[in-house]
Amino acid sequence: MSEPPPDRDAGAENEAALERRQAESLARVEQGGIPLDAERRLRELAGASSDGGGGRSFTSDLSVADFALCDQLELRPLSQVMGSSIYQVGYQSTPWPSMLGGGFMFELDTLSNAWNDVRGRALGRLRQEAECVGADAVIGVELRTGQHDWAENAIEYVVLGTAVRDQRRRPGREPYGQRARRGRERHPAAAGPVLTELSVADYAKLARANIETLGIVAWSSVFFVAAFYSQQMLGGTGFMENQELREFTQGVYSAREIAMGRMTAQAAELGASGVIGTRIEHGIGPVSLGGGRYQRGGLMVTFHAIGTAIRETPKTSAYAPKPIVDLTT
Repeated sequence: MSEPPPDRDAGAENEAALERRQAESLARVEQGGIPLDAERRLRELAGASSDGGGGRSFTSDLSVADFALCDQLELRPLSQVMGSSIYQVGYQSTPWPSMLGGGFMFELDTLSNAWNDVRGRALGRLRQEAECVGADAVIGVELRTGQHDWAENAIEYVVLGTAVRDQRRRPGREPYGQRARRGRERHPAAAGPVLTELSVADYAKLARANIETLGIVAWSSVFFVAAFYSQQMLGGTGFMENQELREFTQGVYSAREIAMGRMTAQAAELGASGVIGTRIEHGIGPVSLGGGRYQRGGLMVTFHAIGTAIRETPKTSAYAPKPIVDLTT
């Protein structure tokens, strides 16, 4: 008996539905969101976890020790979550000075904006995935950056972490996640689950000390430092002594001040009292900008700063009891 011919109309309908889903996913990504299939999977996972499992298991990048500590702290792992963005760097204009041979420095704002935008998009998508599973926080956030030969002048930013839900119910005290969320409602810039690079152990220590974790703050700054005439002539016989290349040193400081200033400004927007776990990364390399008679050589200084904003709450001072000796007996 021959098999019935395939239903071409059904196949065309499935293909059209797939194209619609892909188009919607691309539109979501363009607006800074996550693809449709990723959101659907995470929401299904959230529904399964809320009704007792439903046959679905969570994924995480927690170590055995971290998982055991989460169990002790009643932090329930929900899912490993991710945020990613691949970003094309645009054209950088060069404001050359009129003085021939003069040295100068300026921020390569196109590159700085590219680093800050790609990181913001990746962290935003990480937060959206955490929201889909109903998380209070994402702990142990790991950041990865890279550049690829197949995408010239493009940078990639990927962030990974484990979404958790705080299930503690202490008499007379709200769960830590709810307290932090209410605090973030007073500061709209901190809306959504808390993102932190802190380990499970460090996150727990802050919670026990009644210190709120508000989120990741970060900034990047890229500077170009052109060689001054004195530096260009260092190969000559008149410059045989040890000396500091002061303009290059100043370029590192300039990039640093911008990055640290913007990072602390972000913390202030969150209502933070400080930033902990700050990591500094910087790179220096030779670069040439412009072309022809306008081409100038120098150094490109890249400075990244990232940390976790926290808010301390007033603490009641604890006084040691005074010993009393009863002399009436």
